[in-house]
Order: sequence, then structure tokens, then C-alpha cells
Amino acid sequence: MIRINLLPVRAAKKRETGQRQIVLFVLVLVGALIGNYYWYAQVAGVEERERSEVARIEKEIADLDRIIGEVKNYEKENKALEEKLKVLDQLKRGRTGPVKMLDALATSIPKNVWLKKLEEKSGAMTIDGAALSNDDLAEFMKALGFVVWTPEGMGRLVETGRKGDSTRVELTPSGQIKDILVDQIGSFFKDIRLKKAELKPVAAGSESKLVEFQLTLNANFAI
Repeated sequence: MIRINLLPVRAAKKRETGQRQIVLFVLVLVGALIGNYYWYAQVAGVEERERSEVARIEKEIADLDRIIGEVKNYEKENKALEEKLKVLDQLKRGRTGPVKMLDALATSIPKNVWLKKLEEKSGAMTIDGAALSNDDLAEFMKALGFVVWTPEGMGRLVETGRKGDSTRVELTPSGQIKDILVDQIGSFFKDIRLKKAELKPVAAGSESKLVEFQLTLNANFAI
């Protein structure tokens, strides 16, 4: 019987199998390393893009904060300028207002009415005077109510109750008569009220009498 020694063959097969396993392991390891490298590269790329996006957004926020600061500063400066202009306008109106009020009052006094005393504070007026009759007093009060402001200056209503959206006004001091839109007309004297009206002798023992009166009203002379 012939005997064959198979040990060297088995050993060779084992070595070959071991080599294949080592090669396979190396290939798997290399593949894993390559896969990790690509994964890391992708993650790094995403992170870099996210960092760039965050930097861009932060820059936009900084720019917006700067713009908002400039707008707030402009609004603050504009408000301060408006306050200064308001004060100047008030000073200007305060300087010219009493003159306009006296002018408006002078154009409203009928020939049979005399003023004895005039007090004014912040547009609130008290007038003491005398009239030849109650009709003259009524005419004076009516004339005060007819003094108006228009876009072309002070004037006097010469026609009321017209149909339409305009009213005829006599401008002062030119005396020119114009039709002016009703919504562009404002009363110079408002809240005209008769506080007192007493019939008194002109002098002691005299039969002639005058109507002594007191009026309160508001003057819009600061327009």
C-alpha cells in the first residue's frame, strides 16, 4: 500500500488561505480608510460651507445694526430739528400774533361801539366796552364771528349760506373779494359769549344811556 504525505499540501493551502485573508483584510482596511477619508472630506466641506454661511449672516446682521443705528440717529437729529423749528415758529407767532389780533379786532368794531378794556392771555380774551344800543352790540358780536383766516391771509365773510363748497370773503387789507373753499376757512374769533350787558346812564342825571357789556372769546391769532 502506497502512502502519500499530505501535510506539506495542507500547509501550503493554509498559507495560501492565510495570505488571501490578509489581502482581504488589507483591502477592507484600505477601503475603510478611503471611505473614512471621503466621509471626512464631505463633512469638512459641509462644515466649511456652514461656517461661510454663518460668517455671511453675521456680516449682514452687523450691516443691518449699523443701518438701524444710522436711522435712529437720523430720527433723533430730525426730531431735535423739528423741536427747534417748532420753538422758532412759536416765537414768531407770539411776536406777530397780538398785532394780527388787534388788527382783526379793529376791523370788527362798529362806529357805535367803544372798547374800554381788553385783556388777553394765551388767546383767551375779555373785552369790556359800551354800545349805543343792543343792536350795535349784536352787530359787534356778529362782526367778530365773521373775521376769518384763509390761505391768502385774514379776511371777512361777506356772504354766508351759499350753496356749494365755497364762500365769498373780503380779504384785508386789500379789500379784494374772492370765493374761497369752505374747508380752507377758519374762524379768527371763537366761543364769543356775552357775559354782561347793562343799560347805564352816560353821566349822572343824564337821560342818555349806553349798553355796557363784557365779552369773552378765544382768538386764534397764532395761525
